[in-house]
Amino acid sequence: MHERDIIFRDKLIALVSDLYAGEGRDKKLRRTIGMYSDKFAKDAGAKDWDDLKARADDPTYDSLLKYLMAQSEFMQKHNDLEGVRAFEVLAISLIARRQTTEELQVGIDTLDRYIAECARNARRKGAHVLPSVPQAKH
Repeated sequence: MHERDIIFRDKLIALVSDLYAGEGRDKKLRRTIGMYSDKFAKDAGAKDWDDLKARADDPTYDSLLKYLMAQSEFMQKHNDLEGVRAFEVLAISLIARRQTTEELQVGIDTLDRYIAECARNARRKGAHVLPSVPQAKH
């Protein structure tokens, strides 16, 4: 296993553990994850986040990953901790698309189900990203 794969594995395990240890029940975090995963999918013409990940070619993947990182940094500067965490969740999910290690699949599937649930709940409650929210430049 390459070093980057080990780093990803550790991040995935830590993230899924945190989400299931209680952080994942935070309503604001769930709403933020759901709103952004839906927005990105809709903007890309995809059915949902999972469809977007599956359809993203290499340039789209790279661009979206850079955007998620830039937004996370922007939100960090503005002390929006839920936003930072939401973009981290989406970035790890996006990176997971390129992982082929069988031992990671359970964690990847768990994370993807969590994101899908967040998106369903956000849609059901009519939550959406407001256009007036400042965007980080990338």
